[in-house]
Parts: sequence; structure tokens; C-alpha cells
Amino acid sequence: MTLDPRLSLACDLYPPVPLAADIGTDHAHLPIALLKGGACGRMILTDISPDALNNARENIARARLTDRVDFRLGDGLAVLREPVPMISVLGMGGRTISEMLLQDRAALQGACLLLSAHTDLPLVRAALRDLGYHLTAEEPCLDAGRYYLLLRAAPGQAELSPREIRLGSLLFESRSPVLQPYLLKRREVLRAKLSGLEKAAEPDTAAISLLAEDIDYLERRIHP
Repeated sequence: MTLDPRLSLACDLYPPVPLAADIGTDHAHLPIALLKGGACGRMILTDISPDALNNARENIARARLTDRVDFRLGDGLAVLREPVPMISVLGMGGRTISEMLLQDRAALQGACLLLSAHTDLPLVRAALRDLGYHLTAEEPCLDAGRYYLLLRAAPGQAELSPREIRLGSLLFESRSPVLQPYLLKRREVLRAKLSGLEKAAEPDTAAISLLAEDIDYLERRIHP
């Protein structure tokens, strides 16, 4: 089985652990790679969809890994009862992920986190801050023509400025070959948003000024 670039990066960011949980596991391609590669001894695979969980169960069986997996049907982190050293939540919207983390914070029990949100990354960073977590990696990737950002976090408070919550912090230390294209894409998105704000019937001058500052911040980090 060949992983797509996003799941391949997720594998690279996963530390070796005896037990991990993959929330919203869907096809279970990431857990299969982690279990076969030895990064995880055992895994808990969860999904809110019975069909998705059955799909994961079938794929795990074909990979002959059933004896190392616990399947649980349920929403979010609520199905986790025991401490789990590592939890991954990939492929959901940022609002969904942030609400899940905050609502079920008791289930975290000090777990490290690997998160990939399609949208609303500032909400995810803010939720991690509010949970007393700090980022240990922010790595971009390009998959099927779309850019993604994977966040890894661990318990321990660290200050994030409002701009770092909006744009990223460790992201700018990444050595990924797609960092610069990712930043160019982010600048393009922000410029389009700025243009829309400027054309509004009643322009929000404070929002326009803040967005212009964010664009300038990105531009100073884009290498020619």
C-alpha cells in the first residue's frame, strides 16, 4: 500500500509509541502503515460512521493486523477510556477538531496530538493553547494539488501571539520543499480576502489593516 503525501508526512511525524488512537480513521491506511512500520505497538481506531468503521475493519483484516487493533464506534474522543500516548485526528474541519478537543479534553490525559485540518487552522492553534498544549511541529505538504498543514502538539503551555495563531509559528522553521509554495498560496488567499474587504460597501478599516500586516509578514518570509 502506497500512502498519499499527506498520510506519508503523518507517518513521519508519528513518534514510536506502544499505543495510539486514530480518530475518524475511515479507511485505516495510516494505522496500517504505522502498525506495519513498527511506529505503534497497538492502535485504537474510531469512527462515528458504522460503514467507515467496517471499511477500516476489513482493511485491517486484509493486512493481518486485527490482533493489534481495537475498533470503537463513537463521536470524537469520548470513546477513549484509557490513557493513550498519541492521538491523531486527520481530515476534518478545524472547527470540528477544535470543538472536539475542547469538549472532550478530559479524554486527552496528557496525550501528544497529530492534527490535520482542512480549514480554520487558527481555531485549532487557539484550542491547543487553551488546553495548555504547545506546538512541536507545523509541516506543510502538497497532495493532489491541495496544500495541507500538519500540526503536532504536546502538553505544556507556550505563548502564541495573535499573529502566530493566525499564520503559524514553527511553520516558518520547516525545511519542507513545499514551504515556499505553501506560503505563496497563503499569500494569494489573503490577498483575495483583502480585495473583498476593500470592495465592501462599508470597509472594515481595522480588519483591512490587520490583513495587510499579515500579508506583509508572509512576504518577508517568502524567499525569491
